[in-house]
Amino acid sequence: MARVISFSSGKGGVGKTSLVANLGMLWAKSGKRVLLVDGDWNLGKLAITLGVRPTRNLDHVLGNQISLRDAIHPVTDGLSLIASPSGTLGREELDEATRNRLYYELDALGYDYDFILFDHSSGIHWGVLQFAAASHQHVVVTTAEPTSYTDAYALMKILAARFRIRDFSLVVTGTEEPAEAERVIARFSDVARSHLGIRLSLLDIIPWEPKLAESIRRQQPFVERYPAHAVTRQLERLCRQMEAAPIFPLHGIQFTTTLGHLSNDGRPEKEERSPR
Repeated sequence: MARVISFSSGKGGVGKTSLVANLGMLWAKSGKRVLLVDGDWNLGKLAITLGVRPTRNLDHVLGNQISLRDAIHPVTDGLSLIASPSGTLGREELDEATRNRLYYELDALGYDYDFILFDHSSGIHWGVLQFAAASHQHVVVTTAEPTSYTDAYALMKILAARFRIRDFSLVVTGTEEPAEAERVIARFSDVARSHLGIRLSLLDIIPWEPKLAESIRRQQPFVERYPAHAVTRQLERLCRQMEAAPIFPLHGIQFTTTLGHLSNDGRPEKEERSPR
């Protein structure tokens, strides 16, 4: 069964989509079966980042034209994508029937993959929160700037209060002074743990690298364009860290679809258990 990992950010422009594309590519290169899901229903970017042009995407799924499985687009050996359209209106919030259909179809796809990576849109709207809550692991991507990590705090606050999510991981990006960023994020993490009652771990601090922007412009994942670069090695270590992290049995799409969905106020109906 796939490990479902949610990548969220309170603020846009932090490199989340690039991170998802590169981690997915690395896991695929290591022999894993990986499905990337572009969770920005209106402004999808993963296909652009990967340099592919799917003919079918989530807009066709949400319009009941095709199944979710039919929207899967192969990117490379071991790596597949369910893309979202760009510039489509009316998909900001999904109704309950549509959302539940996606949960069930995603759950069925979990048997075909080792990892399913959700690249959510930035912000804290309901569509982000519901699908982020249906993941085994919750990675919050931020920078060391106050406007970014305060939005990350708000995102974790709502997920903790409304969905009882207690375990989060941080990836800090775009850092020009890693030592200073580590001090800032350490203080931020202490405040978040104390005020929100969560377990928050820092996975890594990714330094600013101009070639990352170049790879985005060329629509080719950084790790594919620069396989020997130090940042690629860093992302490989990040993959190993995330793969070794525990999974909580009552988290994930299977929990959402088979153990009762979310109650009307957005809270899970079952209590959290220890990780396996």
